[in-house]
Amino acid sequence: MAKYNWMKVVDVMTKEPLTIAPSETVGEAEELMAENGIRQLPVVENRELVGIITDRDVRSFLAGSSLSAANEREQSLGTKVSDLMTTDPLTLEPDDELQNAVELLVEQKVGGVPVVDAKEGLVGIVTYVDVLRCFLNRLQEE
Repeated sequence: MAKYNWMKVVDVMTKEPLTIAPSETVGEAEELMAENGIRQLPVVENRELVGIITDRDVRSFLAGSSLSAANEREQSLGTKVSDLMTTDPLTLEPDDELQNAVELLVEQKVGGVPVVDAKEGLVGIVTYVDVLRCFLNRLQEE
């Protein structure tokens, strides 16, 4: 593992990830994640990270509204992202060691962590898929 010590979060993160505004709806978040095959959406206001919403958040929220009551599901889909998002999410910085990112993903059992630059705000997200892709590329090089 020593040969990966030089790697930084910026080397593997997804740059300029898709985001959603806190004022948008759960339905819009669900659609954005489904269409793009992603599982987490940073919630951003003026490039500032204010939260994160995941496909799991959405699924468990919508599971609470019965499918038989169509109007209840419609109402749930219209709920604001800000009502459901995790506020003050875990974050990483672009220059953090990749090892720290992997430890965070494993220990906290999360699928992705937003990457925030002090001056620029949200600059990326590092997911377990990004990390696995990085290691797969390295394995294929050997």
